[in-house]
Amino acid sequence: MSRLSFVAGSVIVAMLFAVAGPLGAQDKKDKKVVVEPVNIITADGVKLKGHFYPSAVKNAPTVIMLHGIGEKKNSKSEDWKKLAEQLQAAEAGYAVMMFDFRGHGDSTTIDDPKTFWSKQINANVKTKAKEDIDVKDYIKQSKVYLPVLVNDIAAVRAWLDRRNDDTKDCNTSRLIVLGADTGATLGALWINSEWYRYKYTPNPMAPALFSRGTFASKPEGADIIGAVFLTIAPSLEGRGKTESMLRMACKENGMGAAFFYGSQDAKAANLAKSLDKNLKDKNSKKHVFIGAVEFNTELSGMKLLQPDLKAGVSVLQYLNGLVEDRTNERVTRDFMDSGFVWRMSPAPQGPFHKARNDKSSKTLNFDDYYKFIPQ
Repeated sequence: MSRLSFVAGSVIVAMLFAVAGPLGAQDKKDKKVVVEPVNIITADGVKLKGHFYPSAVKNAPTVIMLHGIGEKKNSKSEDWKKLAEQLQAAEAGYAVMMFDFRGHGDSTTIDDPKTFWSKQINANVKTKAKEDIDVKDYIKQSKVYLPVLVNDIAAVRAWLDRRNDDTKDCNTSRLIVLGADTGATLGALWINSEWYRYKYTPNPMAPALFSRGTFASKPEGADIIGAVFLTIAPSLEGRGKTESMLRMACKENGMGAAFFYGSQDAKAANLAKSLDKNLKDKNSKKHVFIGAVEFNTELSGMKLLQPDLKAGVSVLQYLNGLVEDRTNERVTRDFMDSGFVWRMSPAPQGPFHKARNDKSSKTLNFDDYYKFIPQ
């Protein structure tokens, strides 16, 4: 199997065609688009609006789509929606979740103001309307506030984990992140945090002592088999480096990652090539799905999905190859009856941080996610 590669002036993903074969089902006209509107409440009480594309295929992988951050950015792009439809209609029958980050698109309601304003870091959200939030309310404080948006992704994964058990039309043992611009970098930060999160069963005789309980053998990050990043940002407004955020997942554990960029975007090109070089070992078979993919354009982010560039075709073919190679079995997530901790060190004594302690909650504990930004 050849490695992911880039060639100036064209879209070359050599291993995709060797592994995945033709596109197949996404071109068929008899495939009906099934989409469900969803509401998801974050740990700090923001109502996220999204759309879920369930899979008709058993044991289908699940894609979480993350749009860019900023004014007028959201999940409403027609090219974004078209990609979700293509993934759902493909032979692999991907389940797809797209949503608007807080303050973007339709995710502008603070569903639980008391909880939201009780979080000290939310003081960086400057709004006169205590029950509404707009990206303009915090974008000036983005260097401080952007990591908080990882709570949105965490809430989405918790929703998908419950769906994994309830209706079985998605498989969160085979998760894929598809992000654009700063949304992609938030995805990288979330992926890094998941490699520290473990399911934890306390000792009933000493429930407060982490060292006497039982940890799952693998972190939750092991269920994220790969990611596609469309012009990923190099950092979160200068905080941390994207490369460092992906090091544990990609370099140490071989998670697949394709970095798409436009050839006429010099900064994006240099970053993608650097990530390709530094996150993989060319002699390691587990790193064959890590690499950079070039398109002959000055466009970036979600705009790479314009039909004439055929980036959507490349995304699908890359994921088909990835899924065929990374065949995690479906497991019952049992989210509502499970405890979790962020285990910052493998040593029995910790340190640990509670990732979930209220079993009535449908998501993880609120966190600022700063501790997952490598310095």
